[in-house]
Amino acid sequence: MTQSKTERAGYAFAVKEFGDGTPWIMLERSREGLGVLGKGFLGLELKEGTSLQEAETLAAAMRQRVSAVSYTSFLP
Repeated sequence: MTQSKTERAGYAFAVKEFGDGTPWIMLERSREGLGVLGKGFLGLELKEGTSLQEAETLAAAMRQRVSAVSYTSFLP
């Protein structure tokens, strides 16, 4: 039987822009983050052509509907 360990943490979804103005969504820690990320962060790169307004709408919907982000590791 495989054993696993799941860690959950709260994140907020914030819209950022690359240097060329292309929007992306950053998962910003809203409390203690996932240990697997260390001092790093996760980002969601959106499909080409996604507007800043579409990115904002998506991030707002995710803030309303996503309660936590999880990471599961499988133990030997």
